[in-house]
Amino acid sequence: MEITLALQKDLREIYHLFEAAKRQMNQTNVHQWTIHYPNKEIVEADIANQQLYKLVVNKKIVAVATLSFESQESYTLRRIATNPDYLSKGYASVLINDLINRIREKNGNHIYSSTNHSNEKMQHFFKKIGFEKISEYAESEREHLGSFYKYLKEI
Repeated sequence: MEITLALQKDLREIYHLFEAAKRQMNQTNVHQWTIHYPNKEIVEADIANQQLYKLVVNKKIVAVATLSFESQESYTLRRIATNPDYLSKGYASVLINDLINRIREKNGNHIYSSTNHSNEKMQHFFKKIGFEKISEYAESEREHLGSFYKYLKEI
């Protein structure tokens, strides 16, 4: 198992992982992402900005997350996804805990993330790893999906 920044050569595999995650969400009535979000351009930008991390098992990308630097003390975690074939095996926890440790090493104090009200699994996941729900809001260009919940973890 290895966690590293995603590279341009990973674009296709990560894009397919996101598409599979979207299908899984639709099948389980989670209304987090749309046909246009996330898209290839977003994935390309995350890679180019060195913000997209991948967890690789046996040469296959099984989980990804985008970590962006907001300020000296604050980071935001976005677009967390696990290949549906690898769900419930703890890979997302390993990836996110690794990213939290990286933030801690850089003396970061806060990490924010969000999820849709319908994504009960992600809400449970956030609570399990120490995030606290701090607000509810409408996501720009995804208002039709209902409320999103913003989470905070203090490090």
